[in-house]
Amino acid sequence: MTLSSQARNVSVTPSASRLSTLSHIQIASLWFALFTQWMTVVPVLVPAQVADMLGRDAALKEGVAGSVIASGAFIAMIVAPLAGALSDRCSAKRGRRRPFLVTGVFGIAVALVWLGSFNGGGSVGMYTLAFLHLQFWWNWAAGPYAGLLPDVVPKQETNRASAWLNVMTVLGTITGNVVLVVLYSPGHLYPTVAAFIAIMLLCLWLTIRGSREPTPVRSRQRFELVTFMRSFYLDPRLHRNFYWVLVTRLFGNMGIWSIFAFMLYYLQDVIGIRHPTSLLNGLLGVGVVLAIPASLLGAWLADRHGVVPVVRLTSWIMAGAAIGFVLLALHPNLLLVIAVGLVFCAAYGTYQAVDWALALQVLPDDASSGKDMGIWQVSMVLPQILGPAATGWMLSWVKAFAGAGPAYVVAFVVAAGWFVLAAWFVSRIKIASRQHVSVT
Repeated sequence: MTLSSQARNVSVTPSASRLSTLSHIQIASLWFALFTQWMTVVPVLVPAQVADMLGRDAALKEGVAGSVIASGAFIAMIVAPLAGALSDRCSAKRGRRRPFLVTGVFGIAVALVWLGSFNGGGSVGMYTLAFLHLQFWWNWAAGPYAGLLPDVVPKQETNRASAWLNVMTVLGTITGNVVLVVLYSPGHLYPTVAAFIAIMLLCLWLTIRGSREPTPVRSRQRFELVTFMRSFYLDPRLHRNFYWVLVTRLFGNMGIWSIFAFMLYYLQDVIGIRHPTSLLNGLLGVGVVLAIPASLLGAWLADRHGVVPVVRLTSWIMAGAAIGFVLLALHPNLLLVIAVGLVFCAAYGTYQAVDWALALQVLPDDASSGKDMGIWQVSMVLPQILGPAATGWMLSWVKAFAGAGPAYVVAFVVAAGWFVLAAWFVSRIKIASRQHVSVT
């Protein structure tokens, strides 16, 4: 592939014709495959494998697991916008995003096999390196994929595309957890890895088949590093809404990853569940089933009241759920933990239903959508660095002198604070008009 020095040299105008439901499903298929991994490998497999290497009762397991996840997220924060920006300038004959999707998927397959080789033992340092390798390829594909949507989806269908992406997010999370329940056992990760790879290859084929990328306009201008680096700066005065979307999404995801990364240990050490992996898989699975109707409700609410009020409402609900986990850390009750967890998942599903639509409505420039959506992706990835690392070591420190219960009280109070900030700052986003949201 060749790279031009300016993203605007590539034709990116999507077809104005209405996309069929099948086309939306095909375009969103790769997102399904990625979420089968993201919502299982990060919150379940990494903590479980770290605990196997260090010991279930190791005092520093939260800190180590959080640091492993954070280091991978740091790689993701760099790679997603970089790959997106490179794809903006790609002039491959069959589409500027396709080379990144194909190489990314095959890189992910190799990285998953490496991660699966840590069967209950091994070096934490080497395990971290394997996870970094996986994060690189995840985001080498995810950055350009985020830019694919503005390329192939007509403007009037962005809300519809956002809703379908969330449906695939939910179904991918369900499928990933089903794969874990059926195939995963400590020390035997390869059957799970094989299932993830098979799903991913199928979804790559569906996405490529359903995405008719515009033919790039080839340019003979040379790639200029200085111009390329300058393109990452967006004037806040001209793109205020885009920056507010980044800030509110960052706060919301700080709350999410302050909770998700340690639910396994919360169930084990605070609630007293002897085998928390199966319970967490089941809880996430049922929770994301509820997220499907919640997503449709979110689209309906956004159509009538706007995207911003929906984001604000769901942020308040997730803050309330975090406070619920605080109270349950003081007085453990398994049934109430399940109930609060399901409320949290439903609110998160509603939030996700309008997340992409909000970003696409404030996108600075369609010609550089890969770069801009890669920057937007940072607001999801950066909390994966700060949230797990800060919360993990805080948990380990407080547990050392006060015990698990007080440690998780502090952790979830902080998580609730992040959701409150997201609900507060989202009101700064001003969108002139709303588009109809439909998922039919």
